[in-house]
Amino acid sequence: MRRVKVETPGTCGEYIQGWYDGNPCLVSSPIDRYSRIIIEEGPGNLGLLKPKTQKLVAEVFRRYAIPTQEKKHLHVTMDSDIPLEKGMASSTADIAGMAAGLSAYFGLDLKPKEIGWLCTVIEPSDNLMFEGLNLFNHLSGSVLKEFDGTVAADIIVIDFHGGIDTMTFNESQDDYSPDDLESFAEIVAQFEKGVRTKSLKDIGAACTQSAILNQKRLRKNYLDDLIGLSQDFGGLGTVIGHSGTVIGVMYDNGDFQEEAFLRAFKQVVPESAYAAVYRNHLIPGGIKITTVAV
Repeated sequence: MRRVKVETPGTCGEYIQGWYDGNPCLVSSPIDRYSRIIIEEGPGNLGLLKPKTQKLVAEVFRRYAIPTQEKKHLHVTMDSDIPLEKGMASSTADIAGMAAGLSAYFGLDLKPKEIGWLCTVIEPSDNLMFEGLNLFNHLSGSVLKEFDGTVAADIIVIDFHGGIDTMTFNESQDDYSPDDLESFAEIVAQFEKGVRTKSLKDIGAACTQSAILNQKRLRKNYLDDLIGLSQDFGGLGTVIGHSGTVIGVMYDNGDFQEEAFLRAFKQVVPESAYAAVYRNHLIPGGIKITTVAV
């Protein structure tokens, strides 16, 4: 008997998101909140999975010609500490983790690019399945640009009330003017420079500019306030769920006045506007898989 354990990170939205070279694209911002899956031999229970996860399972079985009768012997356990419909990649973490888990269980040897493509067959997806950073077409699964490095920093995540269904969020380029497209190209260049030179300041500035640009598509009521507070108390920049409701403030623990920031935040943002405040870490992406014989 086999047992496969999978751990997939969620995100605080995206470092940057927009249109580049005629493609919708994003760079996800993985954090240390996880979707966890166990796949093992046992009474089949795939019918109890979430609809998107069931669709992913069906796609993997169809595309890789796995005998249907195998479903009768697959027992799946799932849990997650990623909030739903907030722009924190809860769905992508589930379906990417399931794809990786099935790959390990059936010996498919799927690479991150293949997992990313499979996820976009189901829905617009984040690129958290990659260990490194890249500019990812979240509709087609193609990688437009690789970045030489990762991001490691702390982040305060504000979970604002409300939710966004990624499947119904409009991804039309009509929302972007020629000036917006030029601005986003500059944002990509600044982000790339920041990653290459390991400058969290440049990375944070690119994230903030992407957040501001996204206000034309999905307005966040307290974004300007949080940008100002981040600057006042030594934050590096703001990271948002471009198709969600979360706003995060990046910081380096040595330079950030965290407690003063939180006091000021509570004076500016009413408690009724948000559900929770999380302290997390920005981490490299990638899916962790452990296979054991039982």
